[in-house]
Amino acid sequence: MGILGKLFGSKPSIEKIQRALEQGSYAEALHLGEDLLARGDKTTELADSLIAAADGLACLNLDEGIRSQQAGNASLAVEHLQLAMSQARSAELIKNIEIALAQNRVEPPTWTKDSDQLETSASSTCGSCAPVAREAEVSPGDLPDLQSQIELIIASYPVELQQRYLEQSDSFFKAFLLVHEGEDLQALSCWDEVPREERDELYLFELGCLHARLGNDAQGATLLQQSLDLDPGNPLVIDALLSLFLEKGEHSSAHKFLQQQVDAGIQPALCYARLCELQVAAQDSAAAFDSARKALAAGYADSEFYVLAAGLFEAAGQLEDAEQLLSGLPGGGCGGGINLPLAEFWLRHNRELAKILDTFNGACRQEPDNPRWQLRVAQTYLARKWRKQGLELLQRVVGDPRLEDTLRLEAEHLLAQS
Repeated sequence: MGILGKLFGSKPSIEKIQRALEQGSYAEALHLGEDLLARGDKTTELADSLIAAADGLACLNLDEGIRSQQAGNASLAVEHLQLAMSQARSAELIKNIEIALAQNRVEPPTWTKDSDQLETSASSTCGSCAPVAREAEVSPGDLPDLQSQIELIIASYPVELQQRYLEQSDSFFKAFLLVHEGEDLQALSCWDEVPREERDELYLFELGCLHARLGNDAQGATLLQQSLDLDPGNPLVIDALLSLFLEKGEHSSAHKFLQQQVDAGIQPALCYARLCELQVAAQDSAAAFDSARKALAAGYADSEFYVLAAGLFEAAGQLEDAEQLLSGLPGGGCGGGINLPLAEFWLRHNRELAKILDTFNGACRQEPDNPRWQLRVAQTYLARKWRKQGLELLQRVVGDPRLEDTLRLEAEHLLAQS
């Protein structure tokens, strides 16, 4: 929910970007990274995260392109592969895409790369699509043209809205880009320059979000409601209005708003998912379980929500359903493999210990500064009866100041038991 961060006032962070990358939410990671870049963060860690996110998206499209080729659908394969080429940042991945495109006898889009390249950080994706190099001199925010900038910003928007954004006028784009560069007051003046005949539901949505972020809640809510009236199914507007209720602490109003949308048959999948999230926050497990079921039945598909719903199913003893959801998440890297939430599920149920040990060790290599995966390795050692190695690692990890409090409690409890 990248757009909600603007209304809640919560700033993107490297930690949020890393979590999105871990969960395979590459578009969300890219959107958060661009927001952080606009705020002036120029660190190597952010640059590497942006590369990992862009390459992650490219890997997904490369995999889809190859599957389409294998299924004999050449035109769909080309569409995915050309999109992958536009997203890819690292040399080896671009080479793999070029090879796949050549099999369709389609020339890849022009893509200029600096000859000086650096090694990719350990946080990048791995496998056959692994990025092995990145540009040394070009900032991740430096994009070749206006359309590329717009496309990158809207990459996390619903697919059905992206083309509508690309069809907007230059005056719309001028204000839109200023917003995403963090120039809110200048953007506000630019929105006034958009001709009245072009002030459609997307204009009302963007201006409403800007007013809300500037603290003009009443005006923001009015503009957002006007946008929703023109386009009742716009998920961005629903999320934006929801965030306004939550920002003001009006949880009952938020619940009522979502229920009204459901009753009207508007975006039931999204609204049930948001209801589920509210109910989890309110610790109403039974209602959250019911809403999760309804959201999934209505077709809601989101990696973070799958993890949330799987947790509800697991707590309710519906282990097969929980495992099925987690199995549907992207694997460890673009070549497939066990994803981390599934590996943690199997660890809790003492299953597939050899496989998950490889997964957790891989996560340790990719995120050497995150002690969560060292803890998981220690827990797997103990589950495999490798007591000496497990306790040694567990004792080191429990004292790591970077370990989250909930994970530290896990480690301390396990040490006490051992």
